[in-house]
Amino acid sequence: MTDGLQDNLKEVEPLLRRFREQTLTHFIDGRPYTGSSDETFTNCTPIDNSVVGQVAAGQIEDVDRACRAAQAAFPAWRALSGESRRALLHRIADAIEANAREIALVESFDTGQPLRFMSKAAIRGAENFRFFADRAPGAQDGVSLPAADHLNYTLRQPIGPVGVITPWNTPFMLSTWKIAPALAAGCTVVHKPAEWSPCSAALLVEILHEAGLPAGVLNTVQGLGEVAGRALTEHPAIKAVAFVGESATGSQIMRQGAATLKRVHFELGGKNPVVVFADADLERALDAVVFMIYSLNGERCTSSSRLLIDATIKDEFMARLSQRVAQLRVGHPLHPATEVGPLIHPRHLEKVCGYFALARTEGAVVAVGGARADTAHGAIAGGNFVQPTVLT
Repeated sequence: MTDGLQDNLKEVEPLLRRFREQTLTHFIDGRPYTGSSDETFTNCTPIDNSVVGQVAAGQIEDVDRACRAAQAAFPAWRALSGESRRALLHRIADAIEANAREIALVESFDTGQPLRFMSKAAIRGAENFRFFADRAPGAQDGVSLPAADHLNYTLRQPIGPVGVITPWNTPFMLSTWKIAPALAAGCTVVHKPAEWSPCSAALLVEILHEAGLPAGVLNTVQGLGEVAGRALTEHPAIKAVAFVGESATGSQIMRQGAATLKRVHFELGGKNPVVVFADADLERALDAVVFMIYSLNGERCTSSSRLLIDATIKDEFMARLSQRVAQLRVGHPLHPATEVGPLIHPRHLEKVCGYFALARTEGAVVAVGGARADTAHGAIAGGNFVQPTVLT
């Protein structure tokens, strides 16, 4: 190990101790809550699939408790002036920035995302709070459209408690992207983080309350989507659901919320292309393609899974791209030089590797990679590492 990795491991170890020595609990109505049952699930790091710790598996009763807390806190939070909410959300942003290093280290270990990217994700979370904080004073501004015989106007009002279900790829930043606007608008929140990356959600809710967020305004329930997630999307107190994840789950949430006419805000799966034209600056295009396809382990919401190249430059561009991809540094996510870390979970690794076999049967050529990474590629034994791959 290099000194950089050793130093980061020494720094993260005391931060992980809390997750290893005690069950990660929910946070409801301003304080930790162990839950209505003793049921837990195991959280593992994708680096080597060793156990990080046990996590409380939220039940229907726990979600109900969180939703009722959000419902009780809603009138006072709604009545708070936009200027007061702005000031508080800026204090939260300050607190996130003060804890950015801790957040980045824990999230990198928990998700397998390289620290070089996670160090920016926490700062982006603070920026999300600042962006929406500055819009809080005008969140309820309406529009008046007078006419000769009528007075037409719109009212903008907080809808009530909002359910937020976030994914495992960049969980801290994406959580702030949903929670911050809800709070700025005067809504309260019940947050169900992804079960594959639960740690940074616990840090987030604690930071918010240490910064002065009133009890019940943000409540976090850990748990599995089939139980806690479904209970949240079906609960009558929840007026809207924000979700980031796969399209099939989005369809289920829409069905589950239909009975109570919930509003939904979805960010679902996509197949984004990068298009390179013949007159492009090829060096800059190579930088863009490598970043858009392979950064954040290829697990970004905005990852570009397809590359379309003008036929007149295809051979040259593919040769240079293949060389670049073959040189990407796979390794421990806390190593300063790592560009590609392990995939989030063995099930996800199996799914990705399954596409390599499918591609070959459908006639694709594996130009680079196309298999699990071994120690020669920087992988760690037992981890969810895969070779950066180019299929043509």
